[in-house]
Amino acid sequence: MTTTTEPPITKERTTMAESKSRKAARRRYGRLAPRVTVLAVLLGGWWAFAAAGVISEDLVPTPLGTVRAWAELVVTAEYWNSILETLRGAAAGLLFAMVIGVPIGLLTGTYAALERCTRVLFDVLRTFPGIAMLPVFLLILGATFTMKAVVVFIACVFIIVLQAQYGARSVTPTIRETVRAYRIPKRLWFRRVVLPSSIPSIMTGLRLAAALSVLVAIGVEVLTTVPGIGFRVTEAQLGNDSSSAWAYILTAGVLGFLIVVMSELAESRLLRWRPSSRLEM
Repeated sequence: MTTTTEPPITKERTTMAESKSRKAARRRYGRLAPRVTVLAVLLGGWWAFAAAGVISEDLVPTPLGTVRAWAELVVTAEYWNSILETLRGAAAGLLFAMVIGVPIGLLTGTYAALERCTRVLFDVLRTFPGIAMLPVFLLILGATFTMKAVVVFIACVFIIVLQAQYGARSVTPTIRETVRAYRIPKRLWFRRVVLPSSIPSIMTGLRLAAALSVLVAIGVEVLTTVPGIGFRVTEAQLGNDSSSAWAYILTAGVLGFLIVVMSELAESRLLRWRPSSRLEM
């Protein structure tokens, strides 16, 4: 009885594996290095600007002072409650925008007659700044969580509608003619053809709307007394505590960045079947 043994890993295979790992490391470094460089330049410019005394430190604190203020805030419940309130308002508005915007976008993108009937209405509403209606919403709803969610909804819904429309229109004429020739039921055509073709565009719209929802929620909080990060920024500025104000501003920036990263990660996981459109550097 003969036994077969696995061939030993040759030196050539080991060299190739090491070469691939080195190339992968260089690609990761090549993508990370420019980002770190830009961040370092911005921090250096901020420090130089503050140290030069061009503007009073009461208005623009040093990076070190901001970090100290953030270290004092991060251990307080007030800090985390503010983040939670901002995320709650942004998530509520985004959720309603998704529930309403996706079906409307798919329907108007699928049926040309419906799209023509609603085109003027959508063009007018999507160019109207929702923040301009803030005084009206304050009179009707008051400075409440509901008012913040409504403003976020108005800001996000048209992005989702347009992206869903674009996705529904991406079905090629050849596929439409094939469906018509074989008399495939509309429900089956919508579920098996239109919806899968629209998912990439819908995910792009949700990613853009997710980042916008946080920005709008913070903007509403700055202009009103609704609890959240924006309200804490205004409160710190009125109390001449610029370090805490900038700490909250940087928190808002980090929060937006994390939402974008998580949205891109979720999009890449859900759409593994789609070829990547990004160029690897």
